[in-house]
Amino acid sequence: MNQVLIAVFALAVAASFSSRIEVVAASAVVACGATWCVDRDALRRVLHVGLLLGLVFAAAAAGAAVAWASGLDRGLFIGATVLLRLVVLVTVAAVVARSVDAEGILAAMSRVGMERLGLVFGLALNCLPHLNQTASTVWAAHRIRSGGRWAAVGRLPSLAEVLLAHTGRVADQAAAAAALRGHGALARPVTPLAPKVRTVVVTGSPGAGKTPLLESTADELRNRGFVVAGFLQPAIIENGAKIGFRIRDVASGEVRDLARRVAEGEGKFGTSFSFSEDGFELGRSALSSVPPGSILIIDELGPVELRGGGHWPAVHRALRSFDIAGLVVVVRRTLVPALVEALDAADVVVVDLEEVDGDAVTEVVEALRGCRAGARGCQVKQS
Repeated sequence: MNQVLIAVFALAVAASFSSRIEVVAASAVVACGATWCVDRDALRRVLHVGLLLGLVFAAAAAGAAVAWASGLDRGLFIGATVLLRLVVLVTVAAVVARSVDAEGILAAMSRVGMERLGLVFGLALNCLPHLNQTASTVWAAHRIRSGGRWAAVGRLPSLAEVLLAHTGRVADQAAAAAALRGHGALARPVTPLAPKVRTVVVTGSPGAGKTPLLESTADELRNRGFVVAGFLQPAIIENGAKIGFRIRDVASGEVRDLARRVAEGEGKFGTSFSFSEDGFELGRSALSSVPPGSILIIDELGPVELRGGGHWPAVHRALRSFDIAGLVVVVRRTLVPALVEALDAADVVVVDLEEVDGDAVTEVVEALRGCRAGARGCQVKQS
């Protein structure tokens, strides 16, 4: 957006908070007119019946509350003002969302020490297209179930409940998507693992071979006389494509399905996968009885765990309850900083498979005993 347009939108937003309804109405006209000139598709999205009904419902709720407390005239005034303000804000946000990326906002806010606020703004803007599409879909389904447009209008309270539920889902998916890209500022605080032993974090890009490496590492550790516990999550491959993950108990060898890829929008935890409670149960079982002196292998901890879900509680209980000799954890590269922070460990070695010279299995096994001086891919954090 050019500077003139930014100034026009900024003035429209500022004017929308005036106490005079004619000024607020003028700001709505200016915002809609500027949007019509520069991005008609954005204005069409704002003027869609589903979104407009949502705005009307919000304004009506505010007006009704004021009318009950201060009289009908005051309620009508507040309801109309709120509606016009919402039109301005949604219109400007629709244009900005199509012109500015969340990463750009985050970078700008991070430079002034306000990363969390930048992430909130960026995610909110990037969520708008999804919310608009959701509103359209929900309105269409609501109208069909109600038997017509006017009957649907009469059942707006039930529509609002559905819209709120979908908004919560979109917001949850946005936060999960941010975590997938390594932004943990909005993640719910988790109980630190705080292992008291050497912890090796194995990382690499998708397809780098992290799980096969851990399978070979477990075999090598057994050959060296170690007891190995924990679980692995090998991929499910069909017709050359990864369609999900299984979970395998390292000690018993028991295998169950954990996750399967599903259609867009049907996944859990903000991912494109559905998850099996039986799979999570096997993970809990694998961590429920760990022999003393074991090397504990966790493949892997991801965005779900870094938000306190999935395997995180079971891993935390195992580290608190059992006397282990070492810990090996797999995580994707973008999540290494978030995981290292959540580990809160005194001794962490990070081994990146794409930066290891020589045999990767030997690298991980040696890292459990001590990071060799000058080895690539090894970074030791001492607290």
